[in-house]
Amino acid sequence: MRRITDLSLLSGMLRLIVLYIVILSLNGCASTKSVHEKYQPIPRHLEEYIERNEFSVAKGEDVIGQLAFIGLERGDSLPDIARHFSLGINGVTAANPGVDIWVPEAGERIMLPLSFILPDAPRSGIVINLAAMRLFQFKGDSESLKVLTYPVGVGTEERPSPTGQMNVWRKVVRPTWHVPASIAEDHRKKGDPLPAEVLPGPLNPLGEYALYLSKPSYLVHGTNKPASIGLRATNGCIRLYPEDVKKLYENTPVKTAVNIVDQPYLIGQRNGLVYMEVHASLEDVDDDEFDKMYRKLKKIEKESGRMIDWNKVKKVLAEARGIPVPIFEIRQGSGKGVAEPVEVRHPGELYGRPEIPELRADAWSVLAADVPDRIEAVRLAAIINHQGPQIPARVVSKNASYHVVAGPFNDISEAKDAIKRLKIDLEIDGILIEREAAKPPAPGAVKESPLAAEIAKTAESINLRGYALQIGVYAEEKNALSLAEKLKQKGYEASILKNGKKPLHRVLIGRFDTKKKALDESRLILQKEGIKSIIYRY
Repeated sequence: MRRITDLSLLSGMLRLIVLYIVILSLNGCASTKSVHEKYQPIPRHLEEYIERNEFSVAKGEDVIGQLAFIGLERGDSLPDIARHFSLGINGVTAANPGVDIWVPEAGERIMLPLSFILPDAPRSGIVINLAAMRLFQFKGDSESLKVLTYPVGVGTEERPSPTGQMNVWRKVVRPTWHVPASIAEDHRKKGDPLPAEVLPGPLNPLGEYALYLSKPSYLVHGTNKPASIGLRATNGCIRLYPEDVKKLYENTPVKTAVNIVDQPYLIGQRNGLVYMEVHASLEDVDDDEFDKMYRKLKKIEKESGRMIDWNKVKKVLAEARGIPVPIFEIRQGSGKGVAEPVEVRHPGELYGRPEIPELRADAWSVLAADVPDRIEAVRLAAIINHQGPQIPARVVSKNASYHVVAGPFNDISEAKDAIKRLKIDLEIDGILIEREAAKPPAPGAVKESPLAAEIAKTAESINLRGYALQIGVYAEEKNALSLAEKLKQKGYEASILKNGKKPLHRVLIGRFDTKKKALDESRLILQKEGIKSIIYRY
């Protein structure tokens, strides 16, 4: 990789394109999001299910799948949406710039990037595109070709995944991880010494299934960290969601060819249209791949006898959303049209979403943080919940602040292990909360029995974000109580929120998932009762 400022080897056209991207990038994420919103198509269909893994490949075509949209619900996070639809977090965030990963707005409509351009490689065996962080497994022949595709996590910049031709050497169910010396040394420096080998179980980073490649020390395997799929987070291996690696394992014979490529710029055809898909960052440009993409586009121009709209190309490069975008009709009138995106109904339950058990006063727990802002507390709890293996966490409101509490843990050793992992993985200094029934206190424990009992009674789930209508604010509680009583007599769901160092008493009506619902209710109350309100975000 060479820095984007090294333009000496690029053609004049390429230099203009790259400079355009650099200038556009100076406007930051806000500019990207406005482009995203402006060109976001509105689907006309509603679907209960959309295919996410298995597709037929039409002869002579390169684009598979279909884009979709889904409305988010309160408590959703993008990693949970990504896993349910077999997408990597990279794909979901790139397709939806500006959306909060951990605490997105309830009611927000996001794209599911379930359409892909196949890599420029022979369509047999397994092909992995590191740039797209996606694996493609081909079945059948050119007359009846199918492809199974899954998102993957790949190597970091320090320990990148290899490229080139190899094959599946052997397969193992419930593999033992033999810790490489370099990785053991990294963990030792962080104060996290590893054993020489890690047996199968929840602490094994290889998961339940592993395909060992003919290139020594590299594997395609599962994971105990599902939220890392779609990230550069491995030591060079390729990791998949647990449910995806099981299907891959069952469908892959030993000696299957594996071709690993790194193609950030993809050009493909479907229904008479040329599509472009970009996974390159604005900071680095792979000159060889960039030049290859440019030559393909010039060849299409020459063969068609028509000029490509280079402004479209610039937009796709600038946005780099990782989705196939139509840029050219091969022959005028030959295109059958762009496949319309569909709207997918939100599932009743997101597959793989971390479960958060109820806190108990008779169990151990850990205070991970005490923050004044509820949204930040919810965000931190979500991040902790998505550690692998999971550390269950939730938010507990206490006076004018919010506690992020991990647990419950059945014994003190589990709680102390969670404290250690919070420190190593997230640089969080957790405080041990002793279970209420523990006598005498264990050495090193911080006795907080009253807090433990309170947590067990008042713990809230991660699903906290919303809106209410604020009708009035009072310093005196009796005035707030009087107004709330009058509102209740009129049939409204009134409540009082007390917060601040010098407590103010807010009289609120209702709880709403979205700001729009709150605004609609505010207008209705004003029209019906003449009561004015403002939107309060809790």
